[in-house]
Amino acid sequence: MVAGEPPGPSPSAAVHPSQRPRQQRLRRRINNFFVYRAIRKAIRDCQPAGPVLMAPCGYGWFLDRFRRDGIEVIGVDIEPQAVAWARAAVSPPFPVFQGNVLQLPFVDGQFEFVVANRFLLHFEEGFRARAFRELARVTRRHLLVHYDAVSLHHLWRRLRGVRKPELSDHEMQGWRQAKRRERRLFYDPQLATAEGAAAGLVIRGLYYPWHLLSERVYCLYEKATL
Repeated sequence: MVAGEPPGPSPSAAVHPSQRPRQQRLRRRINNFFVYRAIRKAIRDCQPAGPVLMAPCGYGWFLDRFRRDGIEVIGVDIEPQAVAWARAAVSPPFPVFQGNVLQLPFVDGQFEFVVANRFLLHFEEGFRARAFRELARVTRRHLLVHYDAVSLHHLWRRLRGVRKPELSDHEMQGWRQAKRRERRLFYDPQLATAEGAAAGLVIRGLYYPWHLLSERVYCLYEKATL
């Protein structure tokens, strides 16, 4: 289904999440720069025809940078407020729909390139398998998936005995019940290969935003039948 405008007040009356103080910290700004650069490189390397699908799009991750670089984007997210924010991220707005990643409101092979950023790694194996199949259904060529990566920051936290707490019961409500309580899922070649193969995808490459400093790696999948 494709929902209409989400209910609630217009987000224009408040500060967009991308402009909030936490996102303006120097470390976060540097990390966002390299993360976007990695995603953009993957897109440019594949040269997709037509718009790129961001599934989910959150509050509009990097939509301003995509617009600046002339990359057309379509977004989808399950949260009404996130949809509202994403529609307000740039003007004129990119098309952004409300929908579930397990039942996307798009036809088979509608996009040549799909990005799943900051999403699949947070969920249990069964949910990820269903989401992989649905994302593979709507792409006719490439899917870019975010995993965690070991970084110097992560190693330093481990040496200090610091680890992110598991998700609380409050954070596991609604659709979040499918989430993993453990907050990290590190890239493993065997796991990534198996997850892709189950959805008819093969790995074509890895994109690191910032070797040893960024806690992310992007795995580029391609339809195995190509």
